[in-house]
Amino acid sequence: MTEAHHINKDSSPLSVFMLFFFKIIQLLVEETHRHYHQYLDTQDEGRSPPPYVTVLEMHLLLAIIVQMGHDLREMLKDQWSTLEQYFTATYGNTMKRDRFYHIHRFAASVV
Repeated sequence: MTEAHHINKDSSPLSVFMLFFFKIIQLLVEETHRHYHQYLDTQDEGRSPPPYVTVLEMHLLLAIIVQMGHDLREMLKDQWSTLEQYFTATYGNTMKRDRFYHIHRFAASVV
């Protein structure tokens, strides 16, 4: 019996992928929090910090980044543009632009 008893010959590729990357996603979340708190330590007190990044948000961030590779735009902000020539509902429906920027800023220092 293996530690991943729910994975068998009938498991979907996504199930196997998630098993393999589960710990990596958790590490990304933990390190993103760490980098964010290191940043806060260098700042004067001000606005209250945004909530912690969740595992789900990390999955969404990675999904958006993968999608961006198929939907090349000149500038990152264009992914959330409402201008007709750029508009794609996927990005805004998946994650708000400012939340994406916040998580990306601190997650990018992990990778």
